[in-house]
Amino acid sequence: MRLLFRTIKYRLKALVTGAHGIAFFLLALLVAGAPFIGLIIPDAPVPIGWIDEDNTEFSAMLLENVQELDVVWVTFGDRGDLIANLQTGRLEGVFVIKKGFEDAIKSGEFAETLQLLRSPYSTAAGVISESVGSEAMRLWLACHSANSARELGGDVLYQRVLNDALAGTDEPILRIERQNAAGQTGEVTPVLDAAYTSLYLLAALTAFFMLTGLAIKGREGDLALRLVSRGFSAERYMLAAGVADAIYLLPCAAVPLIAFGVAGAGRLIAPTLVLFLLYALCFGGIASLVSRLRDKTAAVMAVSVITIANVLLGSMLVKLPAAGAFSLVTYLLPARWLSSLDALGIWMCAAGLALYAALTNALPFIFRSRKV
Repeated sequence: MRLLFRTIKYRLKALVTGAHGIAFFLLALLVAGAPFIGLIIPDAPVPIGWIDEDNTEFSAMLLENVQELDVVWVTFGDRGDLIANLQTGRLEGVFVIKKGFEDAIKSGEFAETLQLLRSPYSTAAGVISESVGSEAMRLWLACHSANSARELGGDVLYQRVLNDALAGTDEPILRIERQNAAGQTGEVTPVLDAAYTSLYLLAALTAFFMLTGLAIKGREGDLALRLVSRGFSAERYMLAAGVADAIYLLPCAAVPLIAFGVAGAGRLIAPTLVLFLLYALCFGGIASLVSRLRDKTAAVMAVSVITIANVLLGSMLVKLPAAGAFSLVTYLLPARWLSSLDALGIWMCAAGLALYAALTNALPFIFRSRKV
């Protein structure tokens, strides 16, 4: 046991002072902090093109209102140039204000007044159509209110209501309200979502680090041979190295854990820390099993398959169904237990990962005993 702890200590020292360990530690911190960059940098407006075929007061008013929006950035030019920019992806869409826009709006009509040209690959078509369309709808509601006022008080009342509605000093006759039939929408928690993403990215990198470092690279090979000569088996060395690697990467989990606290989810800090440590120990055992493959090509293939399956089927970055036969099979991967904290609870996930870690770290010793 004393030699086991000394091996763990030596492994940690090698990771702290070695280029390989330092590089992976810094990379882990960078990966864990990447999801929070988007929270610091404000969202850039969506670039759109603008073609005004009407050239009237109302079309100019619509353009002015759209330019005041924060979500879009309007650019002008010839129709051919704008279409070319749309096809090359420089613009997300091109709005065409059709001839007769002002007359249609004043008469209470709205159809065939706007045209949106967009690429089928546009990811912001819904945002820009909603933004520009809502401003055009506001003009239509103002004119509709003024037309109703004209029927009651003539042109004088029409002009007064129109001016008040356009200036926003008068309540419109029509109001659009959107309700969710299923109830209230979920709370938007960007910091908490970024914390989960940070944790899952760090977990994916941890799996790759431990598999490549233990199963393929074979660091400290001379040390392992010297230990074997003293009766310290290769399986015990792999166990000690796996524990050391798990402890070494544990401080990197501080990034998502601090984010949990900032997001008001402090209850998740301790459980997540325990689960992350057990998760890393699981891959220490898996790496020990993979290292038994003598063919390096087979070992590399095994590491690649396990890493990809752990990320894609572990419900970390791609959410999977919570029930069904396929869902049960995915619990063969450590990542599935780590990502099921909210669904299964801390005790169930901790028990699953602890059993997983114990089994994967015990199997190399079992196989060795059978071989002997």
